[in-house]
Amino acid sequence: MGLRQGKTKSILESSLDSALLAVEIYNKPRTTFRSEGFITMMIIAWTRLFHAYFNVTIGDKYFYKKKK
Repeated sequence: MGLRQGKTKSILESSLDSALLAVEIYNKPRTTFRSEGFITMMIIAWTRLFHAYFNVTIGDKYFYKKKK
């Protein structure tokens, strides 16, 4: 369980970093593609947030198709 919590904390930290980077990109006045960079980084942040949530609730489970 400790390994999963460490992995979840790492994913949460990277999610927060991505969100802060998105805001930083949007607040720079001379940056080109501000809104596109903001949207991209926020999507990455939300995705990482969901990965952390699923890592806590489900864990590392992989589903494979059965060979016929």
